[in-house]
Amino acid sequence: MSGTPTEAEIQTQWRNAIGIIESFRNYVDGTLAGAGNKWDVLLQSLEGDYAPNDLSQFVSGFRSTCNNLLTPGAAAAVVTPVLYEYARILSAASTGSFGGGYRNAAEIFVALYEYFHANTLTVKSRAITYDTTATAGGANIGNGAMARLTVDQNNYNMEACHVEKKIYRCRSDANSGTDKWAEVFEVLGQAAAFDSILRASYGSGEAARTTVVSRHAGSGAGGSLLSNSSWSEYSATASPKFQGWTESAGGASVSQDLTTYYRTHPGASVHGSLKIASGGGTVTLKQPLTSMRVRRLDPTTPYFLRIMVNATAGSASGGNIVLRLGSKSITTSIASLSAGWNEIVLSTGQNCWFRQFNEEPMDVEIEWASSSSGYLLVDDAIFAPWDLIDGTYWCLRQNAASPTAWRVDDTLEFTDTGGAPATGKIQWWLWVSGYGYLPSSGSPTFTDPT
Repeated sequence: MSGTPTEAEIQTQWRNAIGIIESFRNYVDGTLAGAGNKWDVLLQSLEGDYAPNDLSQFVSGFRSTCNNLLTPGAAAAVVTPVLYEYARILSAASTGSFGGGYRNAAEIFVALYEYFHANTLTVKSRAITYDTTATAGGANIGNGAMARLTVDQNNYNMEACHVEKKIYRCRSDANSGTDKWAEVFEVLGQAAAFDSILRASYGSGEAARTTVVSRHAGSGAGGSLLSNSSWSEYSATASPKFQGWTESAGGASVSQDLTTYYRTHPGASVHGSLKIASGGGTVTLKQPLTSMRVRRLDPTTPYFLRIMVNATAGSASGGNIVLRLGSKSITTSIASLSAGWNEIVLSTGQNCWFRQFNEEPMDVEIEWASSSSGYLLVDDAIFAPWDLIDGTYWCLRQNAASPTAWRVDDTLEFTDTGGAPATGKIQWWLWVSGYGYLPSSGSPTFTDPT
């Protein structure tokens, strides 16, 4: 065949090709491989002088041949040609066009994602149910939490991941090689398949095995990108009073509390918190990007921002506390706060992404507006990139009202479900091929093969 295919024709080619490899995978995984299926039945029946050796080799060779047709390389060989066909559509598109200067298939795929988003196109979702609430180990000493981000900057589910149980286990604490509040956790998924057969029944194995550091307000590993994140550097006679923070309004109402604070941090010499007294109108503290520990943010990275606040200690009442990152904010009424320390998190969704909150000038702001009486304490600000592990993002930190540091062998478990290959066929094979994922939905515009 020759000629220039239309977008509908390219999608038909793509659909038909995926239909073949998915049908083959379904037959191999569901009929030939696994306990009780044809290969197993044959091997269990072998006896005699000739059959055990020769037919065992037959099954081994047969499996090897099938495996070669289901590897990531084989999947990429199916997907890559249609990406190059799609590149011509992208070049001519009036919406979401990226021109034609692509150097490789990976660049085409990035442009294809943007094109799908710009034109409200989707593939069928893998329908993964993400576990976002940890099951803490029964013998845990530490009482922090793990946040999880499962959507990208355009609010699509990040479906290029394994569906499995992941266990986070503390491997290093204050008594075994790291600082208190900067404990190191190892993440382990389920065992991986030894080849590409029955991939969906196995986990990430060594591919996702890594370590994360519990986040804190200090510097170094696990530290906040903000300067003076725990308000320990203070001078009552300076302007501004807190190093790194600008008091854009209500500066007379701002001071340091050395008695009540959320926690210390690695390397701290002064333990204190930010104290905001009522009666000064709207009080705002601001830290611009130029005062942070970094001068540039990564446009492809999501960032986690939180503060701990306490209205009880100073009987604070009235108004709202507003936490801002660039153009995004979250407003929390003082009346809604529980007794003691409360965590306020900007977002664990789309607004975490640089492209959502980016503005000029870039800064972090903390504001108490319309106060009535008392004073409010703020401490332990954390602004840090999320940790990418197996296709989704994670942030480990302390957020309990009375924090207790992690100890070695403390665990947190997450178990995802769904995501079977046949649920979102095109999306599944994009992940296997190593390209990633496209915008998806339950009612796609680019349908799966039947």
